[in-house]
Amino acid sequence: MRISVAGKRVLVTASTEGIGKEVAKAFLSEGASVVISSRSEEKLRLALSELKAISPQVYGFRSDLTDRKSLEDLVAQARNVMSGIDVLILNFGNPPREPSYFEETNVEDWDYAVSLYLLSAITITKAVLPDMLRQKWGRIIYLSSWTVREPQPQFVLADVARAPLAQLAKILSHHYAQYNVTFNVVRMGSFRTPGALKGLEELAKRTGRGLDEVIEAEVIRRTDVRRFGVVGTDLAPLLILLASDLGSYITGAVIDVDGGTSGCV
Repeated sequence: MRISVAGKRVLVTASTEGIGKEVAKAFLSEGASVVISSRSEEKLRLALSELKAISPQVYGFRSDLTDRKSLEDLVAQARNVMSGIDVLILNFGNPPREPSYFEETNVEDWDYAVSLYLLSAITITKAVLPDMLRQKWGRIIYLSSWTVREPQPQFVLADVARAPLAQLAKILSHHYAQYNVTFNVVRMGSFRTPGALKGLEELAKRTGRGLDEVIEAEVIRRTDVRRFGVVGTDLAPLLILLASDLGSYITGAVIDVDGGTSGCV
């Protein structure tokens, strides 16, 4: 059995570092064309230089997930350079105020979190969906976190704002399955990325602990497999399956890739 995404046209958001960049690497290595995005021109330049060593079929555009016009422009640019979009993988950064507890947040923090996680998903899905319906093929994958399943007080902004992605995927899967367009949510565990380490460093500072102590308590001991996840071997193979022709029967699903972190059934 051969799971292939060769020739697929893939848009991965927030993808110049961390999880997004590693996902882009995996799809390029499997023969897909990939568009990456970032708010930073410098990060785009550095990431493209690295990714072009894997495949020349990679392109990058500046985009802000909290800006509707910017997202619409990103989709138009991706469609132009790849002559279409077959797969959308919606990855996100983190709210600047996270980690934070509810009493520490303000309405502006909530506006930002909802724009980042929910409104961006709605905007970019509406932008890519018409072409997928016309070609009767498409894959949309929303990346989320295990903490949406088992909410953590210090991640109140992200956990609340990302929770509706499961409802969105389920509703859209019911309505558009007839067009061979699938919608799924992947709830991730802890991967050792710059963003994850930044959050752990902030938590260490707030609680008066060392970084190694926080990693041991909040990641290693909480994870059944006793380690961080590795994007290339733990997450990317699932995404490639979901994005392939063999993923057509998986839709409306919420799939956990968390090393057994969540205690929920």
